[in-house]
Amino acid sequence: LLARPDMVGRMLKWSLELAEFDISFESRKALKAQVLADFVAEMTTSTTSEKNKWTIFVDGSSNSQGSGAGIILENGDEVLIEVSLGLSFPTTNNQAEYEAFLAGLRLAEDMGAEEITIFTDSQLVASQVSGEYQTKEERLLEYLNLIRAKIAKFKETEVKHVPREHNARADVLSKLASTRRKKAGNQSLIQETLTKPSIEKTAEVMYICAVDEQSWMSPVYNFLKSNTLPIDAKEAAKIRKRACSYVLLDDKLYRRGFSIPLLKCVEEERVEFILQEIHEGINGQHIGGRSLARKALRAGYY
Repeated sequence: LLARPDMVGRMLKWSLELAEFDISFESRKALKAQVLADFVAEMTTSTTSEKNKWTIFVDGSSNSQGSGAGIILENGDEVLIEVSLGLSFPTTNNQAEYEAFLAGLRLAEDMGAEEITIFTDSQLVASQVSGEYQTKEERLLEYLNLIRAKIAKFKETEVKHVPREHNARADVLSKLASTRRKKAGNQSLIQETLTKPSIEKTAEVMYICAVDEQSWMSPVYNFLKSNTLPIDAKEAAKIRKRACSYVLLDDKLYRRGFSIPLLKCVEEERVEFILQEIHEGINGQHIGGRSLARKALRAGYY
């Protein structure tokens, strides 16, 4: 247009003003493939997600007034969780430090963390976990084995020793303080109490369906289990007919239903406990007899 101003009258004045600068038109050249490749390499952002990288500050304390653990879990500026954990059992200072370390690992696992960096002001704990120091005390060795089993669940774990002055907040939480500090994103302060050491295993209780010889379901159970029937032909026929309404799964007797799932058959000594829980338990409504029976059926018991 500047070369032929006669075609566009409005640009004539602009053309005369710009003529002194000797402006010439140059067509755009083709974009080189290498330039495009350099641009893509320079401007492409990292696809690695930072959301699963967590930082944990832990500290434990034990004195004449009691024991406690402080845990701070951070994920950048998005999430901040502070835990003040009371220990209601006797501990040494080193055991309290290990309890704080374990609590931090459990919290990170619950939050779905994959890569964690743990800061502790205990030189002993940091060195023993990293393998620099040996652990001779049997009780601390149990803690260490439990920690290593927890660490194995994460993709990447780094343990660092930090001076106490840089771990002041966790130290305050370990003393069960209730102070807060502002930070962007979601934050919460959790206060809990641990009633027993983490290294003490909870005994696993296995429920065994023991069928009493005098139980109402013994004849049906024995027939379905081992095809055992009474000598009396009439009684045997009744049991065969009755057994059609029952099924044996994992050595437990269930009654079939038409519009409801299988109902678990229970012994007489457990009936009172189950009905009491339904009637007076934490979810109980103190209902009448018939309603209680229907509710027991809906709960899956017969």
